[in-house]
Amino acid sequence: NEFSLIEAAEHAHEMDETLWPQMITSIGALDVLHAGRLSPNLRIDTDQIRLLVDFMRRNYKAITFDLSGNLERYSIELMQLSKRVIMVCTPEIPSLHLARQKLLFLRDFDLHSRVGVVLNRSQKKAVFSHEQVEELLGIQVIKTFPNDYNGVNHAMRDGGCISPSSAMGKVFDQFAQELLDRETAEQRNKKRKFLERFVVTSQDLIKA
Repeated sequence: NEFSLIEAAEHAHEMDETLWPQMITSIGALDVLHAGRLSPNLRIDTDQIRLLVDFMRRNYKAITFDLSGNLERYSIELMQLSKRVIMVCTPEIPSLHLARQKLLFLRDFDLHSRVGVVLNRSQKKAVFSHEQVEELLGIQVIKTFPNDYNGVNHAMRDGGCISPSSAMGKVFDQFAQELLDRETAEQRNKKRKFLERFVVTSQDLIKA
């Protein structure tokens, strides 16, 4: 698709159900809006981001943003509009050091509480264990993915997906289900809290 986030942002004020399908690439039930060409001078206005997100929310039940990790202004805006922020790092000193610096930065935007860590390319004899990474970063490691360098590169070469039967594929499936279960549980809790505001027990009536 020749269109990307750049064109979508430029047309954010006029985005509708006719224009949007031209911007995305559909793969089964998944709609993808790719990042576009390399453009170091690209600046996306926060108003454009908000308009795009508002449009997406009206048309999708779940939205995921794959950010660069450079913490651009529009990336911060997207994280502030998101329920959950997932930070991906590897169990190596340079990656963990950078992750800790980013967490300190995100704390200034009150985003720290939304962040969970995904530990990627983990090996049995990793320098840092799951627990040590949590202690070092001060936040929960919500999932650990195995190192499957060959499987990932073969999938990229073939323009396909990781095999669902592979170790990596199984973890992807588990993680997706865990995210869905978490969302369902959060929705149930919100509904329960809302209903509790209107529930009056017999004991309350006696006290009144």
